[in-house]
Amino acid sequence: MILPDYHMHTPRCNHAEGSMSEYFDHALSVGLKEIGMSDHMPVMPEPAYCMGFDELSSYADEFHTQEEIYRDRISIKFGCEMDIELDRVDDIRKILEDYQFDYVIGSIHYLKGWPFDQEQYTDTFSKEPMNDIYRRFFDAIIAGMETGLYDIVGHIDNIKCMGFRPDVSLLDDYERVAQAAKENDLTVEINMSGIDKPVGEQYPAEEFLKILRKYDVPLTSGSDSHKPYHVGRYYDLALELIKKAGYTEIMYFTKRKRIPVELSAVGNSPVTDSI
Repeated sequence: MILPDYHMHTPRCNHAEGSMSEYFDHALSVGLKEIGMSDHMPVMPEPAYCMGFDELSSYADEFHTQEEIYRDRISIKFGCEMDIELDRVDDIRKILEDYQFDYVIGSIHYLKGWPFDQEQYTDTFSKEPMNDIYRRFFDAIIAGMETGLYDIVGHIDNIKCMGFRPDVSLLDDYERVAQAAKENDLTVEINMSGIDKPVGEQYPAEEFLKILRKYDVPLTSGSDSHKPYHVGRYYDLALELIKKAGYTEIMYFTKRKRIPVELSAVGNSPVTDSI
């Protein structure tokens, strides 16, 4: 499988299971060639769902130890999932200065402190017009893109996670987000975890994926694994959707630089330590 899995978590985020080695072993068992850890950084509004600042160094140390152990078997990259929280920009910059990540995923789990992807808070969807909620979400995504802090946009339309949708077309929003991604030189992730959520589909939606391709926005991939057996989930479907949208290459990352890899390169071992 040529697609990388750059979106995997560890128990440090307090809502994932399994050791790094268990994730890596499962990746090997399903034939992945390149993977990356990307646990939640300590900038989330709810500290209970991410590691603390005092855990960053141990996260890095454990990763580099495991990277060495698996070096001859699979390519493993050091990443993170950094929430788009504009009032925490100084904290974000400090983390990025202190740790040499191969890629940084920027994602949204909260709108002004509201955890819209948690079932116990779905009543908030009825307190504001759905169209306005979606617009605020995409405004926040674009604002994050414009900071220059991130390399990859994670689960780009996960506002739909719990199955609540607007009653108008989202094409205009898809277009403006895609244009912003292109203008800010961002890569977008196809994230397969949405299939196991109430919404029952990947992020981005197929129609959104096609618009991203129209704007020539680069693409990478992730399972958003919180358990080892999630690694590489639904990747056959992911590859099908990517090709259907018109993509011919997928992005690998090293030292926060993109490396395009042809989707036809199955069986090859892409070199990802230089560009």
